[in-house]
Amino acid sequence: MPANAPLHSKPSLGGLYVKTGEKQLAFPLKHTEVLSKIAGNLSRVEVTQTFENPFTEALEAIYVFPLPDEAAVDDMEIKIGERIIKGNIKKREEAKEIYEQARREGRTAGLLEQERDNIFTQSLANIKPGEAIDVTIRYTDSLEFTGGDYEFVFPMVVGPRFIPGTAIDESGDTDQVPDASRITPPVIPPETRSGHDIGVTVEIDAGVPVSNVRSTSHQLTIEQDGQIVRVKLGKEDTIPNKDLIVRYQVSSDNTQATVLSQSDERGGHFTVYLIPALDYRSNEIVPKDVVFLMDTSGSQHGDPLLKSQELMRRFINGLNPDDTFTIIDFSDTTTQLSTHPLPNTAQNRTKAINYINQLQANGGTYLLNGIRAVLNFPAAPAGRLRSIVLLTDGYIGNDNEILAEVQQKLQPGNRLYSFGVGSSPNRFLLNRVAEIGRGHLKLFVKMNRQRRLPRSSFAKSIILS
Repeated sequence: MPANAPLHSKPSLGGLYVKTGEKQLAFPLKHTEVLSKIAGNLSRVEVTQTFENPFTEALEAIYVFPLPDEAAVDDMEIKIGERIIKGNIKKREEAKEIYEQARREGRTAGLLEQERDNIFTQSLANIKPGEAIDVTIRYTDSLEFTGGDYEFVFPMVVGPRFIPGTAIDESGDTDQVPDASRITPPVIPPETRSGHDIGVTVEIDAGVPVSNVRSTSHQLTIEQDGQIVRVKLGKEDTIPNKDLIVRYQVSSDNTQATVLSQSDERGGHFTVYLIPALDYRSNEIVPKDVVFLMDTSGSQHGDPLLKSQELMRRFINGLNPDDTFTIIDFSDTTTQLSTHPLPNTAQNRTKAINYINQLQANGGTYLLNGIRAVLNFPAAPAGRLRSIVLLTDGYIGNDNEILAEVQQKLQPGNRLYSFGVGSSPNRFLLNRVAEIGRGHLKLFVKMNRQRRLPRSSFAKSIILS
Protein backbone atom coordinates (compact mmCIF):
# COMPACT_ATOMS: atom_id res chain seq x y z
CA MET A 1 0.00 0.00 0.00
CA PRO A 2 1.35 3.45 -0.81
CA ALA A 3 2.19 5.55 2.21
CA ASN A 4 0.12 8.46 0.95
CA ALA A 5 -0.73 10.19 4.22
CA PRO A 6 1.33 12.29 6.64
CA LEU A 7 3.46 10.00 8.79
CA HIS A 8 2.89 11.80 12.11
CA SER A 9 -0.30 12.20 14.08
CA LYS A 10 -1.75 15.67 14.08
CA PRO A 11 -0.44 17.68 17.03
CA SER A 12 -2.51 20.24 18.92
CA LEU A 13 0.19 22.92 18.61
CA GLY A 14 2.65 23.93 15.94
CA GLY A 15 6.39 24.32 16.44
CA LEU A 16 9.31 22.09 17.35
CA TYR A 17 8.82 18.53 18.59
CA VAL A 18 10.69 16.16 20.87
CA LYS A 19 10.17 12.58 22.03
CA THR A 20 10.53 11.46 25.63
CA GLY A 21 9.77 7.77 25.87
CA GLU A 22 6.54 7.18 24.00
CA LYS A 23 5.34 10.78 24.25
CA GLN A 24 5.71 13.47 21.60
CA LEU A 25 5.94 16.88 23.26
CA ALA A 26 5.51 20.35 21.83
CA PHE A 27 8.77 22.29 22.08
CA PRO A 28 7.80 25.78 20.98
CA LEU A 29 9.67 27.73 18.37
CA LYS A 30 9.08 31.14 19.91
CA HIS A 31 9.88 33.48 17.03
CA THR A 32 11.55 33.69 13.62
CA GLU A 33 13.18 36.91 12.39
CA VAL A 34 14.30 37.29 8.77
CA LEU A 35 16.45 40.07 7.32
CA SER A 36 17.16 40.09 3.59
CA LYS A 37 19.38 42.61 1.83
CA ILE A 38 18.98 42.60 -1.96
CA ALA A 39 21.59 44.05 -4.33
CA GLY A 40 20.72 43.67 -7.99
CA ASN A 41 19.56 40.09 -8.43
CA LEU A 42 21.26 38.67 -5.30
CA SER A 43 19.79 38.44 -1.81
CA ARG A 44 21.76 37.95 1.40
CA VAL A 45 19.40 36.50 4.00
CA GLU A 46 19.79 36.03 7.75
CA VAL A 47 17.26 33.81 9.55
CA THR A 48 17.21 33.78 13.36
CA GLN A 49 14.97 31.32 15.21
CA THR A 50 14.41 31.51 18.96
CA PHE A 51 13.75 28.29 20.88
CA GLU A 52 12.93 27.80 24.56
CA ASN A 53 12.75 24.61 26.61
CA PRO A 54 9.58 24.78 28.75
CA PHE A 55 10.14 21.37 30.38
CA THR A 56 11.94 20.25 33.53
CA GLU A 57 14.64 18.17 31.84
CA ALA A 58 17.30 18.72 29.17
CA LEU A 59 15.95 17.62 25.80
CA GLU A 60 16.87 17.13 22.16
CA ALA A 61 14.57 18.82 19.63
CA ILE A 62 14.24 18.41 15.87
CA TYR A 63 12.69 21.01 13.58
CA VAL A 64 12.06 20.57 9.85
CA PHE A 65 11.90 23.83 7.89
CA PRO A 66 12.10 25.10 4.29
CA LEU A 67 14.61 27.34 2.53
CA PRO A 68 14.81 28.39 -1.14
CA ASP A 69 15.96 25.43 -3.24
CA GLU A 70 18.90 27.32 -4.76
CA ALA A 71 20.07 28.96 -1.55
CA ALA A 72 23.80 28.69 -0.75
CA VAL A 73 23.96 28.31 3.04
CA ASP A 74 27.38 29.36 4.33
CA ASP A 75 27.10 30.38 7.99
CA MET A 76 25.41 29.22 11.18
CA GLU A 77 25.71 30.09 14.85
CA ILE A 78 24.01 29.39 18.18
CA LYS A 79 23.63 32.05 20.86
CA ILE A 80 23.02 30.94 24.46
CA GLY A 81 22.89 33.93 26.77
CA GLU A 82 26.07 35.86 25.97
CA ARG A 83 27.83 32.88 24.43
CA ILE A 84 28.04 32.50 20.64
CA ILE A 85 29.05 29.17 19.06
CA LYS A 86 30.08 29.30 15.40
CA GLY A 87 29.30 26.49 12.99
CA ASN A 88 31.70 24.52 10.81
CA ILE A 89 30.95 22.78 7.53
CA LYS A 90 31.74 19.06 7.72
CA LYS A 91 31.04 15.97 5.65
CA ARG A 92 27.57 14.70 6.50
CA GLU A 93 28.63 11.52 8.33
CA GLU A 94 31.47 13.27 10.19
CA ALA A 95 29.10 16.03 11.33
CA LYS A 96 26.58 13.48 12.61
CA GLU A 97 29.29 11.65 14.55
CA ILE A 98 30.52 14.86 16.20
CA TYR A 99 26.95 15.85 17.07
CA GLU A 100 26.10 12.45 18.57
CA GLN A 101 29.25 12.45 20.69
CA ALA A 102 28.43 15.91 22.05
CA ARG A 103 24.85 14.83 22.78
CA ARG A 104 26.02 11.74 24.70
CA GLU A 105 28.44 13.87 26.72
CA GLY A 106 25.68 16.26 27.71
CA ARG A 107 27.03 19.24 25.77
CA THR A 108 24.80 21.66 23.87
CA ALA A 109 25.18 20.98 20.16
CA GLY A 110 23.44 21.78 16.89
CA LEU A 111 23.31 20.00 13.55
CA LEU A 112 21.89 21.52 10.36
CA GLU A 113 21.29 18.97 7.60
CA GLN A 114 19.94 19.35 4.07
CA GLU A 115 17.36 16.64 3.35
CA ARG A 116 16.26 18.00 -0.03
CA ASP A 117 17.41 21.09 -1.85
CA ASN A 118 14.56 22.96 -0.16
CA ILE A 119 14.14 21.06 3.14
CA PHE A 120 16.49 21.38 6.10
CA THR A 121 16.49 19.63 9.48
CA GLN A 122 17.70 21.50 12.55
CA SER A 123 18.66 19.26 15.51
CA LEU A 124 19.48 20.78 18.91
CA ALA A 125 20.82 18.58 21.71
CA ASN A 126 20.82 19.12 25.49
CA ILE A 127 18.73 22.28 25.69
CA LYS A 128 18.49 22.88 29.43
CA PRO A 129 15.18 23.57 31.25
CA GLY A 130 14.03 27.16 30.75
CA GLU A 131 16.95 27.87 28.44
CA ALA A 132 16.45 30.19 25.44
CA ILE A 133 18.57 29.62 22.36
CA ASP A 134 18.88 31.73 19.19
CA VAL A 135 19.91 29.79 16.07
CA THR A 136 20.99 31.92 13.10
CA ILE A 137 21.70 30.72 9.57
CA ARG A 138 22.81 32.88 6.66
CA TYR A 139 22.51 32.17 2.95
CA THR A 140 22.76 33.78 -0.46
CA ASP A 141 20.14 33.33 -3.16
CA SER A 142 19.39 34.72 -6.62
CA LEU A 143 16.11 36.40 -7.54
CA GLU A 144 13.98 35.40 -10.48
CA PHE A 145 13.42 38.00 -13.19
CA THR A 146 10.59 38.10 -15.70
CA GLY A 147 8.52 40.69 -17.50
CA GLY A 148 10.51 43.54 -15.97
CA ASP A 149 9.93 42.31 -12.39
CA TYR A 150 12.21 40.79 -9.77
CA GLU A 151 10.67 38.30 -7.35
CA PHE A 152 11.90 37.55 -3.82
CA VAL A 153 10.54 34.39 -2.17
CA PHE A 154 10.95 33.26 1.42
CA PRO A 155 9.36 29.82 1.99
CA MET A 156 7.61 29.26 5.30
CA VAL A 157 5.90 25.88 4.90
CA VAL A 158 7.01 22.26 4.50
CA GLY A 159 3.73 20.84 3.22
CA PRO A 160 2.60 17.21 3.64
CA ARG A 161 4.07 15.08 0.86
CA PHE A 162 2.64 12.09 -0.91
CA ILE A 163 4.96 9.17 -0.08
CA PRO A 164 4.79 6.31 -2.62
CA GLY A 165 6.10 2.80 -2.00
CA THR A 166 5.87 0.10 0.66
CA ALA A 167 6.67 0.88 4.30
CA ILE A 168 9.99 -0.64 5.43
CA ASP A 169 9.72 0.17 9.16
CA GLU A 170 7.51 1.89 11.72
CA SER A 171 8.98 5.34 11.00
CA GLY A 172 7.05 5.60 7.73
CA ASP A 173 10.11 5.25 5.48
CA THR A 174 9.32 3.33 2.28
CA ASP A 175 11.28 1.42 -0.35
CA GLN A 176 10.82 4.35 -2.76
CA VAL A 177 11.37 7.14 -0.20
CA PRO A 178 13.76 5.71 2.42
CA ASP A 179 14.06 9.08 4.20
CA ALA A 180 10.32 9.86 4.33
CA SER A 181 10.41 10.36 8.10
CA ARG A 182 13.04 13.09 7.67
CA ILE A 183 10.91 15.20 5.32
CA THR A 184 7.47 14.79 6.90
CA PRO A 185 7.02 17.16 9.84
CA PRO A 186 3.95 17.09 12.09
CA VAL A 187 0.76 18.45 10.53
CA ILE A 188 -1.13 21.26 12.22
CA PRO A 189 -4.92 20.74 12.39
CA PRO A 190 -7.11 23.00 10.22
CA GLU A 191 -7.90 26.41 11.73
CA THR A 192 -4.93 26.10 14.12
CA ARG A 193 -2.14 28.67 13.95
CA SER A 194 1.48 27.54 13.84
CA GLY A 195 2.26 28.46 17.44
CA HIS A 196 4.81 31.18 16.69
CA ASP A 197 5.13 34.30 14.59
CA ILE A 198 7.62 35.63 12.07
CA GLY A 199 9.05 39.03 11.25
CA VAL A 200 10.50 39.73 7.81
CA THR A 201 12.39 42.79 6.57
CA VAL A 202 13.53 43.03 2.93
CA GLU A 203 15.87 45.87 1.92
CA ILE A 204 16.02 46.40 -1.86
CA ASP A 205 18.85 48.14 -3.73
CA ALA A 206 18.24 47.42 -7.41
CA GLY A 207 20.64 50.06 -8.72
CA VAL A 208 17.72 51.57 -10.69
CA PRO A 209 14.41 53.06 -9.56
CA VAL A 210 12.04 50.47 -8.06
CA SER A 211 8.29 50.70 -8.57
CA ASN A 212 5.10 48.70 -8.10
CA VAL A 213 6.28 46.86 -4.98
CA ARG A 214 3.62 44.33 -4.00
CA SER A 215 2.95 40.87 -2.62
CA THR A 216 0.52 38.24 -3.85
CA SER A 217 0.72 36.46 -0.50
CA HIS A 218 0.98 38.94 2.40
CA GLN A 219 0.12 42.41 3.60
CA LEU A 220 3.19 44.69 3.44
CA THR A 221 4.42 47.98 4.82
CA ILE A 222 6.77 49.82 2.43
CA GLU A 223 9.28 52.58 3.24
CA GLN A 224 11.61 54.57 0.96
CA ASP A 225 15.07 55.57 2.24
CA GLY A 226 16.94 57.21 -0.63
CA GLN A 227 17.56 54.48 -3.21
CA ILE A 228 16.75 51.75 -0.67
CA VAL A 229 13.21 50.38 -0.50
CA ARG A 230 12.43 48.66 2.81
CA VAL A 231 9.59 46.11 2.90
CA LYS A 232 8.18 44.53 6.07
CA LEU A 233 5.34 42.17 6.87
CA GLY A 234 2.17 43.86 7.97
CA LYS A 235 1.37 43.40 11.66
CA GLU A 236 -1.80 41.50 10.77
CA ASP A 237 0.05 38.94 8.62
CA THR A 238 2.84 37.40 10.74
CA ILE A 239 1.74 33.75 10.98
CA PRO A 240 4.12 31.58 8.89
CA ASN A 241 1.53 29.48 7.07
CA LYS A 242 2.32 30.39 3.45
CA ASP A 243 5.31 31.43 1.35
CA LEU A 244 6.17 35.12 1.25
CA ILE A 245 6.33 36.48 -2.30
CA VAL A 246 7.52 40.05 -2.94
CA ARG A 247 7.61 41.44 -6.49
CA TYR A 248 8.84 44.79 -7.73
CA GLN A 249 9.33 46.37 -11.14
CA VAL A 250 12.71 47.54 -12.43
CA SER A 251 12.21 47.63 -16.21
CA SER A 252 10.89 50.50 -18.26
CA ASP A 253 10.21 51.09 -21.96
CA ASN A 254 13.93 51.12 -22.74
CA THR A 255 16.89 48.92 -21.83
CA GLN A 256 18.67 50.21 -18.71
CA ALA A 257 22.22 49.71 -17.40
CA THR A 258 23.49 50.09 -13.85
CA VAL A 259 26.58 49.27 -11.79
CA LEU A 260 26.56 47.98 -8.20
CA SER A 261 29.80 47.78 -6.18
CA GLN A 262 30.89 46.34 -2.85
CA SER A 263 34.12 46.14 -0.85
CA ASP A 264 35.30 44.27 2.26
CA GLU A 265 38.54 43.01 3.78
CA ARG A 266 39.15 40.83 0.72
CA GLY A 267 38.97 43.78 -1.70
CA GLY A 268 36.34 45.29 -3.95
CA HIS A 269 34.22 44.14 -6.88
CA PHE A 270 31.44 45.47 -9.07
CA THR A 271 28.62 44.07 -11.18
CA VAL A 272 27.09 45.52 -14.33
CA TYR A 273 23.36 44.89 -14.86
CA LEU A 274 21.54 45.25 -18.16
CA ILE A 275 17.77 45.34 -17.60
CA PRO A 276 15.86 44.67 -20.82
CA ALA A 277 12.63 46.15 -22.04
CA LEU A 278 10.66 43.09 -23.16
CA ASP A 279 8.63 43.28 -26.37
CA TYR A 280 8.12 40.27 -28.68
CA ARG A 281 6.74 40.46 -32.20
CA SER A 282 4.25 37.78 -33.18
CA ASN A 283 6.29 36.70 -36.21
CA GLU A 284 9.18 35.79 -33.88
CA ILE A 285 7.14 33.08 -32.15
CA VAL A 286 7.69 29.52 -33.44
CA PRO A 287 4.53 27.39 -33.91
CA LYS A 288 4.18 24.99 -30.98
CA ASP A 289 2.69 21.61 -30.15
CA VAL A 290 1.60 22.09 -26.55
CA VAL A 291 0.91 19.13 -24.22
CA PHE A 292 -0.62 20.21 -20.90
CA LEU A 293 0.01 17.86 -17.94
CA MET A 294 -2.46 18.51 -15.08
CA ASP A 295 -2.31 17.19 -11.51
CA THR A 296 -5.81 16.03 -10.50
CA SER A 297 -4.80 14.12 -7.35
CA GLY A 298 -6.47 14.58 -3.97
CA SER A 299 -4.10 17.37 -2.91
CA GLN A 300 -5.64 19.54 -5.66
CA HIS A 301 -9.11 19.29 -4.20
CA GLY A 302 -10.95 22.58 -3.87
CA ASP A 303 -9.28 25.89 -4.69
CA PRO A 304 -6.07 24.43 -6.25
CA LEU A 305 -8.08 22.56 -8.91
CA LEU A 306 -10.28 25.59 -9.54
CA LYS A 307 -7.16 27.71 -10.07
CA SER A 308 -5.68 25.10 -12.41
CA GLN A 309 -8.89 24.98 -14.42
CA GLU A 310 -9.00 28.75 -14.63
CA LEU A 311 -5.37 28.87 -15.76
CA MET A 312 -5.95 26.12 -18.33
CA ARG A 313 -8.88 28.00 -19.86
CA ARG A 314 -6.62 31.04 -20.23
CA PHE A 315 -3.89 28.88 -21.77
CA ILE A 316 -6.25 27.32 -24.32
CA ASN A 317 -7.76 30.66 -25.33
CA GLY A 318 -4.31 32.30 -25.49
CA LEU A 319 -2.67 29.90 -27.96
CA ASN A 320 -1.37 31.29 -31.24
CA PRO A 321 -3.30 30.49 -34.43
CA ASP A 322 -0.78 27.93 -35.73
CA ASP A 323 -0.35 26.11 -32.40
CA THR A 324 -1.72 22.64 -31.67
CA PHE A 325 -2.52 21.18 -28.22
CA THR A 326 -3.82 18.35 -26.04
CA ILE A 327 -4.31 17.65 -22.31
CA ILE A 328 -3.15 14.79 -20.07
CA ASP A 329 -4.30 14.60 -16.43
CA PHE A 330 -2.95 12.29 -13.75
CA SER A 331 -3.67 10.96 -10.26
CA ASP A 332 -3.93 7.19 -9.66
CA THR A 333 -4.32 6.86 -13.44
CA THR A 334 -3.67 9.07 -16.47
CA THR A 335 -6.28 10.14 -19.02
CA GLN A 336 -6.05 12.45 -22.01
CA LEU A 337 -8.11 14.74 -24.19
CA SER A 338 -6.83 13.20 -27.43
CA THR A 339 -4.14 10.80 -28.67
CA HIS A 340 -2.55 13.53 -30.82
CA PRO A 341 -2.30 17.35 -30.72
CA LEU A 342 -5.44 19.10 -31.99
CA PRO A 343 -5.45 22.13 -34.32
CA ASN A 344 -6.29 25.41 -32.61
CA THR A 345 -9.85 25.79 -33.87
CA ALA A 346 -12.91 27.16 -32.08
CA GLN A 347 -14.44 23.66 -32.00
CA ASN A 348 -11.33 22.11 -30.45
CA ARG A 349 -10.99 24.90 -27.90
CA THR A 350 -14.59 24.28 -26.80
CA LYS A 351 -13.89 20.54 -26.60
CA ALA A 352 -10.81 21.21 -24.42
CA ILE A 353 -12.59 23.60 -22.06
CA ASN A 354 -15.46 21.14 -21.58
CA TYR A 355 -12.86 18.47 -20.73
CA ILE A 356 -11.16 20.79 -18.24
CA ASN A 357 -14.42 21.77 -16.55
CA GLN A 358 -15.36 18.17 -15.74
CA LEU A 359 -12.07 17.24 -14.05
CA GLN A 360 -12.21 16.23 -10.36
CA ALA A 361 -9.46 15.88 -7.76
CA ASN A 362 -8.93 12.54 -6.02
CA GLY A 363 -6.36 9.79 -5.60
CA GLY A 364 -2.60 9.82 -5.11
CA THR A 365 -0.05 12.15 -6.71
CA TYR A 366 1.47 9.60 -9.10
CA LEU A 367 3.45 12.24 -10.94
CA LEU A 368 5.84 9.67 -12.37
CA ASN A 369 2.99 8.09 -14.35
CA GLY A 370 2.00 11.48 -15.74
CA ILE A 371 5.60 12.32 -16.68
CA ARG A 372 6.01 9.00 -18.46
CA ALA A 373 2.76 9.51 -20.36
CA VAL A 374 3.74 12.96 -21.60
CA LEU A 375 7.32 11.96 -22.48
CA ASN A 376 6.02 8.98 -24.48
CA PHE A 377 3.57 11.16 -26.43
CA PRO A 378 4.15 11.06 -30.23
CA ALA A 379 6.96 13.43 -31.28
CA ALA A 380 6.16 16.83 -32.77
CA PRO A 381 6.49 17.19 -36.58
CA ALA A 382 9.68 18.72 -37.94
CA GLY A 383 9.79 22.50 -37.69
CA ARG A 384 7.49 22.66 -34.67
CA LEU A 385 8.45 23.10 -31.02
CA ARG A 386 7.00 20.66 -28.48
CA SER A 387 6.14 22.46 -25.24
CA ILE A 388 5.11 20.47 -22.16
CA VAL A 389 3.31 22.49 -19.48
CA LEU A 390 3.11 20.88 -16.02
CA LEU A 391 0.62 22.10 -13.37
CA THR A 392 1.10 20.58 -9.88
CA ASP A 393 1.94 21.39 -6.26
CA GLY A 394 4.82 18.92 -6.51
CA TYR A 395 4.24 17.46 -3.04
CA ILE A 396 5.76 14.01 -3.47
CA GLY A 397 8.61 12.18 -1.80
CA ASN A 398 10.23 10.58 -4.87
CA ASP A 399 11.56 13.86 -6.29
CA ASN A 400 14.78 12.38 -7.65
CA GLU A 401 12.93 9.60 -9.50
CA ILE A 402 10.94 12.24 -11.39
CA LEU A 403 14.05 14.27 -12.22
CA ALA A 404 15.89 11.19 -13.49
CA GLU A 405 12.98 10.30 -15.76
CA VAL A 406 12.93 13.78 -17.33
CA GLN A 407 16.73 13.79 -17.63
CA GLN A 408 16.77 10.46 -19.45
CA LYS A 409 13.62 10.60 -21.58
CA LEU A 410 13.02 14.22 -22.65
CA GLN A 411 13.54 14.42 -26.42
CA PRO A 412 15.88 16.99 -28.02
CA GLY A 413 13.99 20.12 -29.03
CA ASN A 414 11.29 19.62 -26.38
CA ARG A 415 10.72 22.14 -23.61
CA LEU A 416 9.11 21.49 -20.20
CA TYR A 417 7.58 24.37 -18.21
CA SER A 418 6.24 24.01 -14.66
CA PHE A 419 3.52 25.98 -12.87
CA GLY A 420 3.25 25.68 -9.09
CA VAL A 421 -0.34 25.34 -7.86
CA GLY A 422 -1.05 26.21 -4.23
CA SER A 423 0.19 28.62 -1.57
CA SER A 424 3.48 26.76 -0.90
CA PRO A 425 4.40 24.51 -3.84
CA ASN A 426 7.52 22.32 -3.90
CA ARG A 427 9.76 24.84 -5.63
CA PHE A 428 12.76 22.53 -5.56
CA LEU A 429 11.05 19.93 -7.73
CA LEU A 430 9.32 22.46 -9.98
CA ASN A 431 12.54 24.42 -10.49
CA ARG A 432 14.61 21.34 -11.29
CA VAL A 433 12.03 19.83 -13.64
CA ALA A 434 11.91 23.09 -15.60
CA GLU A 435 15.69 23.40 -15.55
CA ILE A 436 16.29 19.88 -16.83
CA GLY A 437 13.39 20.38 -19.24
CA ARG A 438 15.03 23.51 -20.72
CA GLY A 439 11.98 25.56 -19.78
CA HIS A 440 11.21 27.65 -16.71
CA LEU A 441 9.16 27.70 -13.52
CA LYS A 442 5.93 29.69 -13.78
CA LEU A 443 6.91 32.85 -15.64
CA PHE A 444 10.50 33.00 -14.41
CA VAL A 445 13.80 33.08 -16.33
CA LYS A 446 16.91 31.65 -14.66
CA MET A 447 19.66 34.11 -13.82
CA ASN A 448 23.11 33.74 -12.22
CA ARG A 449 22.96 30.70 -9.96
CA GLN A 450 24.93 30.46 -6.75
CA ARG A 451 27.27 27.54 -6.32
CA ARG A 452 25.85 25.04 -3.85
CA LEU A 453 27.33 22.15 -1.90
CA PRO A 454 26.23 18.66 -3.02
CA ARG A 455 23.30 17.45 -0.93
CA SER A 456 25.05 14.19 -0.03
CA SER A 457 27.91 15.99 1.67
CA PHE A 458 26.15 19.02 3.19
CA ALA A 459 25.85 19.29 6.93
CA LYS A 460 26.88 21.72 9.64
CA SER A 461 28.02 20.75 13.10
CA ILE A 462 28.08 23.11 16.06
CA ILE A 463 29.70 21.96 19.29
CA LEU A 464 29.81 23.77 22.62
CA SER A 465 33.28 23.22 24.07
